[in-house]
Parts: sequence; structure tokens; C-alpha cells
Amino acid sequence: MEEEEPSEPRVTADWSLEPTKHSYSSSDAPPTLKVSLTNHATRPITIYNESMIPSKVLAEGKLIIYDRTSDTVVDQIRTRYCDFPPPTKVHVPLRERMFYTLYPMEPVVFTATFGRSKTPSQPDSYPQRARGVHGLKIGHEYVLRPGKGWGYIRWWEWGEKDEVIDAPGRGKLDGREIAYKQWKTPHPGLHVHVEELPEISFRCVE
Repeated sequence: MEEEEPSEPRVTADWSLEPTKHSYSSSDAPPTLKVSLTNHATRPITIYNESMIPSKVLAEGKLIIYDRTSDTVVDQIRTRYCDFPPPTKVHVPLRERMFYTLYPMEPVVFTATFGRSKTPSQPDSYPQRARGVHGLKIGHEYVLRPGKGWGYIRWWEWGEKDEVIDAPGRGKLDGREIAYKQWKTPHPGLHVHVEELPEISFRCVE
């Protein structure tokens, strides 16, 4: 007798930082933060990814940067996105680029630059500018940890992207409904337990 598949899939996350050092003087590209999502169900699912994008997670200050050398948490600028719906008569296009299909056991990787400006932000002289990645100090060792407020997939559906976006007999998804009607989803949201992600150690060099 075959085991019955759960009513909702299990999605897990992993992450990495490559390379694990920052440098003002190096001509190399800054490190890349990678966050991958894996679907553990036996069927593909399509997600509307608005919270697991590493660039947004960084901008919102939802990662903890801990300075091992000074035993302090690096202060960060936290950007807030005010995503208010436009007037009812204004057409809201469907953000198709936000939909991603997760095939069984095939990680989908999202990336973001985790770098510093080549022009020093002079943290000691201009503390208001020396936050987040720009607040890193040469010679210090750091740890990156997952913070709170991310790791939730609000909207998902069984199937591949094309068939989910424009299903036969139902028509194309409504852009306004997907983007702004947070409560109107085909299934309960999925919790991705990012708090279980391992710490990432890195350092800042000349």
C-alpha cells in the first residue's frame, strides 16, 4: 500500500556565502549570498516568492551580523516596504517573475550581493552610514545568523508555473488579488524553518 502524500509540501532552506571574506582593495566581485529552497514533496509546486529573496531580506535587516572580535551585533539600516494597493480602477499586472516552480528534490537558488562599497564608509567618523555590511571593520571576524520575520511562503499551488498562472478553465491569475489580498490564497502558507540554518563565519580584510 502506497503512503499517502501530505496535504501540503515540506520546503526546506539552505544558504551559503561565497567567498567568506570582504575586501576593499580586492578587484574581485563582492561575496554572494545564496539561499536555496527545496521541495520535499513528490510533485512540483509553484510559489509566489515575496519573502525569501536574499536581497530583500538583507535590505530589511532580517539577518543578524555578529562581530566576534568586538563581541557586538552590527547595527543595520532596516528598509521598510510600504506596498499599498493602487486605486481600484488601476490595473495591477501579475508579477510573473515572482513565481518559481520547485521540482521535487531540486534546489532553486536565489542570490544577492553581500558586499561593501569600494569607497570606505568611515564607520568611526560617519556612524549613520556605517551600518549593515558597510559597518564591517578590517581585521574583524564575523558570523551571519538568520534573524526573525522571514521564512514564510504565503502563496503556493501544486503544479508548474505555466499551468498555475494560466490554468485551463480558470483563466489567468489576478495580479491585484495575488499581490494585495494577503488572506486570499489557495492553501495555508508554508513555514520554512530558517531559524535552523547554520551560522556562516566570514571575515573582513584590507
